[in-house]
Amino acid sequence: MEGTQMKTADILIVNGDVFTGDRRKPHYRPGAVAIKDSIIVGVGHESEMLSSYQASRKIDAGGALVHPGLIETHLHMTGMAYHGAPFSPQTGAKTKLNYTSLKAATNPTITAAYSAAAACSVLQRGFTLFFEPGTVFETDAFAESMTKCGVRAMVSAPNGWDDLSTYEEYWPHMVSEEVKKRAPADARRVIDQCKREIARNKDENALVRGYVCLYGEGTATDDLTREAVKLATESNVVFWQHQSFVPEFVREEKKKRGDSGAVRMHRLGALNPNTTLAHMNVLDEEDIELILLNKPGLSWCPNNALGYRVTPPHKCWFPYLYKNGVSVSLGVDTTLIHPIGIAGLLGLYLSASFGERLNDADPFYMQTIDAANNVGLGDKLGSLTVGKRADVVIREARDITHLSWRDDTGILLSLSSSMIPVDTVIIDGRIVMEKGRLTTMDQDAILAEAIRQRDLLANRLST
Repeated sequence: MEGTQMKTADILIVNGDVFTGDRRKPHYRPGAVAIKDSIIVGVGHESEMLSSYQASRKIDAGGALVHPGLIETHLHMTGMAYHGAPFSPQTGAKTKLNYTSLKAATNPTITAAYSAAAACSVLQRGFTLFFEPGTVFETDAFAESMTKCGVRAMVSAPNGWDDLSTYEEYWPHMVSEEVKKRAPADARRVIDQCKREIARNKDENALVRGYVCLYGEGTATDDLTREAVKLATESNVVFWQHQSFVPEFVREEKKKRGDSGAVRMHRLGALNPNTTLAHMNVLDEEDIELILLNKPGLSWCPNNALGYRVTPPHKCWFPYLYKNGVSVSLGVDTTLIHPIGIAGLLGLYLSASFGERLNDADPFYMQTIDAANNVGLGDKLGSLTVGKRADVVIREARDITHLSWRDDTGILLSLSSSMIPVDTVIIDGRIVMEKGRLTTMDQDAILAEAIRQRDLLANRLST
C-alpha cells in the first residue's frame, strides 16, 4: 500500500482458518499469522496482514485449520512404545514381560529411541509440548532426543517419593524391586534430581525444561512435600503430582497423613496457582471449596476416570470448577491403553453424563492456553498472540469433516483434533514438520530404531 511501511517477517501463514486460543480474539477466516525470530509478530484477517507484512517465506494453509500447538499435560513417555500391547498398567509380575518390568529396564539408548518416536507421534496429532510426569529415568537422553526433533517437553526427577507403603499395599505391581532400586524412596535423591532438571532452565531458549514433580498419591511425606513446594517456588517452576486418582488412595492417605487431596495440599502450602494436580477424581465438598479459593491447576484425564471406573460413581467436578475460574488442562496419562488426543472428546462425554456439560469448544482451550498455564508457561505459549513463542500447527483439509463451519470458537478442534491430519508444525519459529513429515531428523529411521530397541528389550526380559 502506497505510503505504508511494510513490516518484515520470516514466515507468513495465509489463507488459514485461524483459531487463536485467545478467547478475546478467537477466530479469523481467512486469517494469517506472521512470525519473526521465533516470535509471533502479527495475527489477524488475511487482507490486513498481507497489506502489512512481507515475508521471506509465505505458507498457504489452503483454508485448513491453523491453531496454537496443543499441549499434553500428562503423558508417560515410555508407555508410548507399548500402545496396544497385550497387558495393562495394572498387570503385575505374572510374566517376565509386563509394563513395570519394561519401564524399569530402560537405558539411555532405549530412552533416546523411544523419545524420538514419541516426538513424531505427538507432532502428528498437533501437540508441540508434552509434559512427562516424572517417570523417565534417563532424562538427558530424553531431553537430547526431543531437542534434536525440535519438540518441547517438560521433565523432572523420576518417581519422586520417600514412602512407598501405600503402593506396596494396594498397587504392588507398580513398585517392583527393579523400580525401587532405580528410584529409591529417598527425599534427598528426589530434591537433588529435581534441582538437576531445573538447571536446564538457565537456557531461556531450551526446548526441554525442568520442573518439580512428586509422584503423589500419598507416596511423599509431609516433609518432602513441603521441601518440594519450596523448591518450585524459589525456582519459579510448577509443582506437580498425581492426586486423588482412585478411592483407595484417598482413604489410605487420610489414614496415614491425617487428610488427603486438596485439604492436605492446602495444609502443606501446596495449593496455589503454581501447583498442578493430576487426576483429582475423588473430591468432597471441602476439596472443592479449597480449590475454588486457591485456584491450583488441574490436569484432568477423563479417559482414565472412565477406564478405572472412578467416574461414575464419583461425580465429575471439572466442568463446575472450570466454569468457576479454575485452570483445567487435559492429559491422556498412558498411551498403553489410550490413544493420544482422545481426552478432549471423552471430556465432553464424561462431563455431560456425570457432571455439568462443558461448552463444546472448552477442550480446545484446555489443551492450549489452560495447558500452558498449568505447565507454568502461559506467558510464552498456548495462544496465537503477538509476543508469544511461535508454536503453530497447520492441518490438512482432505475431506469435509476437516473443515470448520459456522464455528468461531474451536469446536472442531475439541471433537476431532486427533483425527484431522497435520501438514505443518512450527515450533519456536522453526518448521519441524512439513507435509506430515519430520524435517529435523529421518522419521523412518527413528521409527525403525524404536521398534528395534523395543524388540531387543522384550527379548532380553523374556529369556
